[in-house]
Amino acid sequence: MLNKIKTELSELLFLSRDALHIHIGLGIYVAAMLVLRRGPASIVPWLVVLAFELGNEFLDAFHHSPPDIDITGAFKDIGNTMLWPTVVLLIARRLARQTGGRTAELQPSSAGDP
Repeated sequence: MLNKIKTELSELLFLSRDALHIHIGLGIYVAAMLVLRRGPASIVPWLVVLAFELGNEFLDAFHHSPPDIDITGAFKDIGNTMLWPTVVLLIARRLARQTGGRTAELQPSSAGDP
């Protein structure tokens, strides 16, 4: 049933299964940041995405009888899902370190001030 849903969603959105992993991973990441009220430098939203993806791979492997585990495909799916959340997390942490833990704030322009 899960594969049927994924196939139909892929066809509906005109996306490959790989692209679906990328978009859904990023969507879960943003949703987790909003729901949990955590910024992109927090590991928590990243862990939420990882938990969802590992759960998805578990369901993929064990929805067949006997279990059909495609290790190469699973690693590819995990990589596709986790790529952009990982990039955002690493950039946010680096920026936080460079600004002393403060998030970047817009400063009023001093142009034209005496």
